[in-house]
Amino acid sequence: MREALSTILIAHNEESAIGLMLEGLLAGYNQELLEIIVVDDASTDQTADIVSRFAQRDPKIKLIQRTPPCGVGRALKTGFASVSSRAKYVLTMDSDFVENVGQVRALIDAIENDDCDGVIGSRFVRGGKIVRYPFMKRVMNRLFHATVKLVFGVKQHDLTNNFKLYRAEILQSMPWQSDGFAMNAETGLLPVLAGYNLIEVPVVWVDRDPKMGKSKFHLIRHGGAYLRVILHAMKMARSKKSVRPNA
Repeated sequence: MREALSTILIAHNEESAIGLMLEGLLAGYNQELLEIIVVDDASTDQTADIVSRFAQRDPKIKLIQRTPPCGVGRALKTGFASVSSRAKYVLTMDSDFVENVGQVRALIDAIENDDCDGVIGSRFVRGGKIVRYPFMKRVMNRLFHATVKLVFGVKQHDLTNNFKLYRAEILQSMPWQSDGFAMNAETGLLPVLAGYNLIEVPVVWVDRDPKMGKSKFHLIRHGGAYLRVILHAMKMARSKKSVRPNA
């Protein structure tokens, strides 16, 4: 995988982490990287300025600045639309996944060596681990996965983690809908229902250091959106869109 990887980082007020993310990705994966797309989701801190300085030094870094309304789904869809036509693979990560930068290698090795279309960094398979994961978020996560396993028969354990490495074609073939955090569930569930083979590799997930700010996820505000993902997936499964192209 030489200069075939497009990485999308979504960022909203991540001035304390974005520089570390860019430094880590460039140092560890410069050979594989075609581009790093940072989608700044209307940050009000120095996030965009930091990325701009990196971009001046390295042409692989691209900054896209969004205006409100904000949202993880909106930012990801903007990133998807901005991926170079030369990219064969796309990696998505949150901009506070500093602890996970070293684990990108496991995803790259898996997609290069295994017969699969995409790889999910999973916190809930053997070898995976979560540190300081809020109890109610874990309950909601496990409830979502229990539901989709029952309804759709999927086998994956961590569809909602925004730590995914996919063949680029997947991004152009799915009817993405969510604007908020539930988009992370869509990017896991919809490709599975479309017939793409997604495997999981274990990763260690560490909740952000308090010095890096607070998570933007709010359980009550975003919980209903995950139900809408399931309903959207049910409609997709009944339609022709559930058939993988050229399958």
